[in-house]
Amino acid sequence: MESASLWSVIPARDEETTISHVIEECLLAGSEKVLVVVNGSSDRTAKCAKGFPSERVLVYEVEEPLGLDVPRALGGYIAYLHGARYILFCDGDLSGRIASHLASLFGSMTWGYDLSLSNCYPRGIPGGGMAGRVTTARLELNRKIGREDLGAAVMSHGPSCISRRFLDVLPCHVLGIPPLAQALAVKMGLTVKVGAAFDHNLLGSKERHGNHPDKIADLIVGDCLLAISVFEGGLPLRCRQGTACIGFDNERRWDLLNLHLEKVRSANLFPTLIPG
Repeated sequence: MESASLWSVIPARDEETTISHVIEECLLAGSEKVLVVVNGSSDRTAKCAKGFPSERVLVYEVEEPLGLDVPRALGGYIAYLHGARYILFCDGDLSGRIASHLASLFGSMTWGYDLSLSNCYPRGIPGGGMAGRVTTARLELNRKIGREDLGAAVMSHGPSCISRRFLDVLPCHVLGIPPLAQALAVKMGLTVKVGAAFDHNLLGSKERHGNHPDKIADLIVGDCLLAISVFEGGLPLRCRQGTACIGFDNERRWDLLNLHLEKVRSANLFPTLIPG
């Protein structure tokens, strides 16, 4: 496989209606390779990704879901092994026209950034309800790690981009808990900045129902609490005032991630990537 500097990694589970669109936006943004990590899908996500008419699109299928965010760690490591200089992470459920914003993230890396974040609230930060609760946790994270200048920008909200140096310094596993990855990047002296600004609504994220939004909120709040605790030299705790913020954290399959990392480190790495 020829070397490529600009990679996009798209984790996708049951995103057959949007995956082709997200791939196209990443290619329009300048991605030389787009890696879709199909995370235990039960629909046509893998078929749609494999059928995308471009040799720049690659697919890695995981039969049993790894859980939220963990596919970033796997996809990021695969891109790193293939010599990626910059790796952009973009969710597979987006429907907005975001190519120009993704291009901004790629472009910002030329300024020496190691982690380039999206500011998804350029018109003001929400102050109430579930969104306000999550945003408060993000603001607290950046304040505690000494980066109030980042506002509420966190890797778990909106596309982000990392440099190769990021994975030279930190293990890929931290990408499976995005706020922790951000906190440790700051702690290790990496250059962390906001590289793109666009309204959250422009992402076109899939609307979720039932208890899913509440569990996502608990996951992100817990991730931020854990990141703060580790940054300050404590244990990886997800608790506040005696209450644990778990959300979907217990669905993260670190055991399966390790199995797949070992697989891609083997001599059979390249055949596991199926061109679209």
